Amino acid sequence: MPKSPVGFRLHKIIEKLQYKESLRILPFLVASLVAAFVSILYTKIFFAAEEISLRLLHETHWAISLFVTLLTVFLSWFLPHRFALQASGSGIPQMLIANELDPASDSALIRSLIGVRVICMKIIASIVCVLGGGAVGQEGPTLQIVSGIFYRIGEKSTRWIQQASTRTFILAGGASGLAAAFNTPLGGIAYALEELSKDYFNNFKTYVLWSVMATGLLVQTALGGYLYFGFPSIQSVGVQSYFSIVALAAITGVLGSLLGKILFRINQERKKIRNFKKLMAVNLVAGLIFWCAIYFWNEHGAGGGKTIITNILFKEQWASASDVIIRIVGPVLMAIAGVAGGLFAPTLAMGATIGSFFSELVWTHNHHLLVLCGMIGFLTGFMKTPFTAFILIFEMTDRHSSLFPMMLSAAVAAGVSHMISHHSFYDLVKEDFFHKKDMDNPAP
Repeated sequence: MPKSPVGFRLHKIIEKLQYKESLRILPFLVASLVAAFVSILYTKIFFAAEEISLRLLHETHWAISLFVTLLTVFLSWFLPHRFALQASGSGIPQMLIANELDPASDSALIRSLIGVRVICMKIIASIVCVLGGGAVGQEGPTLQIVSGIFYRIGEKSTRWIQQASTRTFILAGGASGLAAAFNTPLGGIAYALEELSKDYFNNFKTYVLWSVMATGLLVQTALGGYLYFGFPSIQSVGVQSYFSIVALAAITGVLGSLLGKILFRINQERKKIRNFKKLMAVNLVAGLIFWCAIYFWNEHGAGGGKTIITNILFKEQWASASDVIIRIVGPVLMAIAGVAGGLFAPTLAMGATIGSFFSELVWTHNHHLLVLCGMIGFLTGFMKTPFTAFILIFEMTDRHSSLFPMMLSAAVAAGVSHMISHHSFYDLVKEDFFHKKDMDNPAP
């Protein structure tokens, strides 16, 4: 049946609109609104659960605290293991793998990594884990959750906007997830360039970082810290200060890289265990050791680490050697247990405590600066993303006067960490996944 003149004209208008940028961006905006709502709700519930876990640790009988920790650590492993295996762990490797798969031929595999079922299970399992004091963060899961939301909406939208690529939605979702997790939009953009598009960006990022830093340092040394339209007061950072910054960056860069190798080794060893009862035993033993550590030794090991970071930066507290150790041991035990939860916040807490303890030992003049540089150095060593690391901390703390020391920390940590390993923990997991995929599906 022929279309009416009005219907024909309307069809032509819609057909033309499909090629306009305004229409192509619409599904991204819809995905952003949905992702923002889910992220806000998830973050509020996550931190509320973290507060409840601290009250349970302080205000209940030890037997209740022990039972809750063991139960939640167990459930955080068992629920993904039973219902959605890719909901376990950090969430970032799953998002990175999905970003590199071909949406046309691997749609089922992508859904197994960031599908709706995985997203729902990730939310439940990670919140359950932190409810018992688990040393996990909400940032990694947020990236997986948001990229999954973007992918699902993108998958639907490509049916009527053919120019939109589902891979673009995953990339935009990963960047938006980081921005939502830390409230750092520039950090999300930097992450999209540095991690999600690293094949091209890696060719020149080191040269850009060192060039900008060297020029900026020389200009700031000669003219002082300044803004183009103003001159804020900044704390003096002399030449001697940079020796401490470089030393701390080297230490945290090495430790961050070593942590990545340790976590990947744990990941590989867990895969060798096929028996469910053995996996359950490993989970319960790791949970018991973790509870003993936070109950009898140092409660600062509970949660993702945001509390100890804010105490160091804003309540004039200093980290002890015990704080450093417990912040490293906690996430390692969580990895052994196989729970669902992120590593972003825990690695920042490791860097912050190392920076604070290092400052107490060698340079108490600018404690907060070394805390910030410690976070940048450790995150750079762990993730191999120096741009993202210093932009995240810069954006979270709004410390313009510390910008060049932050860049120096990222640059030094990046260089030193490559002596330990050229690949981040996330890269190693991703490469292992594709290696096994190729082995399971050999070329004809």
